[in-house]
Amino acid sequence: MVVLQKLLYLAVKCLRKFLRVKGAWATYRQIQLATITQLEAAAITLDSRYKVLTLDEWKQIIQSDTLNISKKWKRDVFDCDNFALVFSAHCAEFYEVNTAGIAVGKVKDANTGEYIGRHAYNVLAVKEGNEVVMYVYEPQTDELGKASRHTRLGGWIYETEFVIFG
Repeated sequence: MVVLQKLLYLAVKCLRKFLRVKGAWATYRQIQLATITQLEAAAITLDSRYKVLTLDEWKQIIQSDTLNISKKWKRDVFDCDNFALVFSAHCAEFYEVNTAGIAVGKVKDANTGEYIGRHAYNVLAVKEGNEVVMYVYEPQTDELGKASRHTRLGGWIYETEFVIFG
């Protein structure tokens, strides 16, 4: 078991060097302001500064992430909150990026407006010029869209209540 742990440690260390993204730094206040103004949601920031990526850098991470291939949804065991938590943790562990926030909100049917339920997903901080722009990311399907109070992804409307960035 110890040998396996050491091999895993070395593999992760190599992956970090290979998967490194440049990004730019933003303050916790910039992250809070972008979340509040764009999503009209509460922002909980646990760090003082945040690595903000371009949309292309985020797309590279999403493309290389195998979470929704390797894990399958299982009610109350590995469901939406687990997908959001693990994606955020993978971003920090493998890419040293702390701007894949864990979001909680309501989802509605995009066609009928009918309330479906509460849901967890990710909100990504994206650098666009000198601005921090938020995007909603669904880690179960890899859908990504510019965030607003009512973000449409696929057949759902996401209404974010709060985001935790750590």
